Amino acid sequence: MALPVHPIDPAHDLPDLLARLDLVTGHLELIGRLDRATAHLLQDAVSAMLLSDCERWTIDVTAATVADHHGLRAVAAAYRRATRNHRQLTLRGASPTLQRAALQLGGSERAVHPGEVCPN
Repeated sequence: MALPVHPIDPAHDLPDLLARLDLVTGHLELIGRLDRATAHLLQDAVSAMLLSDCERWTIDVTAATVADHHGLRAVAAAYRRATRNHRQLTLRGASPTLQRAALQLGGSERAVHPGEVCPN
């Protein structure tokens, strides 16, 4: 008995969010949609960074879209976790809207370069 063969569509096999994490440098690059379905990937990456010795973290969202309030909450939770654990987090490549939201989470506009937010 032969099973039906369905062609593989690479577009549907890719995750909505790709997270590239370098634990040595504390650099996390997010590519894709950060939303309700993918926010756990950011939370997992932050958990991994907490296990490292790196005190300065960078989350690069240049190629990411924070698509809903769950994605924004995940970013806010990353800041809170970094602060509670005496780590500094820089958000790189943020849109103006995301920059404003991140600054409202307790940030300061001093020492922030265009496209970067470092609220703690």
